[in-house]
Amino acid sequence: MKPSAPALAGLVLVVAVLIGLALVHVRRYTVSRPPIGLFVRSDVALMAVSVVIAPLLYLELPATVVAAVFGLVTVVAIQTAAAPLLGGRPATLAALALCAATWACWLSGHPLPTTLLTDAGLAVAVIGVTSMWVQGGMRAAHVAAFAAMLTGYDLTATSLTSLMTRFSDHLHGLPFAPLLVIPGSHGALVAIGLGDLVMLVLFPMAAGKAFGRRPAVTAGLVGVAVTALIMALFWWRVVSTAVPVLAFLGPLIVAQYAIWRRLGYRERTVREWRDAVDPRAIKPDPNAPLRSALRVHVPAHLPTGAWLAVDDGLVVGIGPSPGLACRDARANGHVGPLVVRGARV
Repeated sequence: MKPSAPALAGLVLVVAVLIGLALVHVRRYTVSRPPIGLFVRSDVALMAVSVVIAPLLYLELPATVVAAVFGLVTVVAIQTAAAPLLGGRPATLAALALCAATWACWLSGHPLPTTLLTDAGLAVAVIGVTSMWVQGGMRAAHVAAFAAMLTGYDLTATSLTSLMTRFSDHLHGLPFAPLLVIPGSHGALVAIGLGDLVMLVLFPMAAGKAFGRRPAVTAGLVGVAVTALIMALFWWRVVSTAVPVLAFLGPLIVAQYAIWRRLGYRERTVREWRDAVDPRAIKPDPNAPLRSALRVHVPAHLPTGAWLAVDDGLVVGIGPSPGLACRDARANGHVGPLVVRGARV
């Protein structure tokens, strides 16, 4: 059944609004995040492996169990996004209320309110999670690498196999399904998957932190254009089954990152982004890691002979000697260059 034009256009509009709201949220509000340190290349690889394995695992579980898992994740993500606006406790209550209403609509047999509330929760959750990642130090390079890893997988899972189709059918109609659905006429639905939605929102945010306003707006417009093109293909009946969005979007994300770096933009740190430092004016400072290590806060309880391994202003390893401090940092997942200093200098 051919989706209606309003439903197709509605999905494009929702994506555009969601990207805009995410860019405003990440700039104006600081979200709390767990003390996980900095993102490194191994984190990106682990995320990619998780994306590949998750649908295979969920297909082996009862659909209601998968919905419950996504419901719990949604509560946490909504609280993360709403806490800077409402405060911690009100945000938690709001997240619980939205998710409880979604469950109630589903249990009482009201599919349309269930779909709309699921869409609302998914949209807020995506903003919360992506904002936490970007403010936590995820770089545009990480997002580009993530997109490159997922491009081939999305093409395989969506077009060359039936994995994504079976996964969508497995969760169809359930609350908190990882699909943003726009209801259409005569029962025709238009939907976009959670992974595609995350990448559409994440790269403009990461590009804005790394390179500035113009790259962020460009990335947002590219994402909306890709979504509009895919919806047009459905309208023209060029395609009638699920389309691997990242097969279109992934190469464009990588190309944008390469272009901005080629134009002389250097990725800003979170601190430089908050201070609105021009990424084109940033010159590499070989002494910056040393100065950052000297400014780091040293916990008062550490003994005088302790050594700290520091990465970008964060203590990532502690030991009684420089070598053991570095070993502790490696055990914590930090594989990049480290600066080692004494606890009392």
